[in-house]
Amino acid sequence: MEHKLYKVLKVPLIALFWIGVWEVVSLIIGKPLLFPSPFDVIKRLYQLIITWSFWKITLFSLYRVGLGIIIAIILGSLIGLLCSFSKIIYEIISPFVTVVKSTPVASFIILFIVLIKNGNEITPIIISSLMVFPIVFSNVYQGIKSIDKDLIEVCKVYKIPFKKQASSLYVPSLMPYISSALLSSIGLGWKAGIAAEVLCTPNVSIGTELFNAKTYFENIDVFAWTATVIVISLIFELVIMRLFKLLLKKYIKSSGGSNENS
Repeated sequence: MEHKLYKVLKVPLIALFWIGVWEVVSLIIGKPLLFPSPFDVIKRLYQLIITWSFWKITLFSLYRVGLGIIIAIILGSLIGLLCSFSKIIYEIISPFVTVVKSTPVASFIILFIVLIKNGNEITPIIISSLMVFPIVFSNVYQGIKSIDKDLIEVCKVYKIPFKKQASSLYVPSLMPYISSALLSSIGLGWKAGIAAEVLCTPNVSIGTELFNAKTYFENIDVFAWTATVIVISLIFELVIMRLFKLLLKKYIKSSGGSNENS
């Protein structure tokens, strides 16, 4: 009973602890315009939430960044699979992945704004994709490579249909790698996409609101929109992970495989 109570109260208590730290820091600084208290930010956030413009801005940003993340997950998974079966394709793709990992996000943002027509609207989609792609690609590639070669040979010897191999061997083996990739990349992709919006300032976006708040020295709005970014990132991550697990279970069930590893 005590263990269950601890699990229920753990997250709220930790959240309250850090809100308390925030309040103490705000009191020490003593300048609400520079560092507002959590209560002032919550009040401002409520004022924003009850307006239609808040939801419009949030949905546009969610569309841009979410689209980029989904594209990266699909492409990263497909190209990772191809590379795991073809050394030539891997050698072609590997330098691109290395460049993306090594190049600062700001460099990509500036480059796309300059090169792409209507780059202000498209750049956040591309940036979020670029940040997520290497992580998904690497995890899928490593997941396939980690599968026991003896098990693959057994499948060949007994002529087990590929569909059965996929559901009973490949998919369960890849599950931990893909889950890890999603957990690592979704938050990163979301933050990178919003950062791109700050520099690109699309017409309707959270990044533009953050830029305007900084320009007009409205720090309370900076905190409020930042809190919005954090909450949406957590929700988006939970939704993607839930959908991934549901699709995985449905696939394994339909193909006659075991769902023990899901």
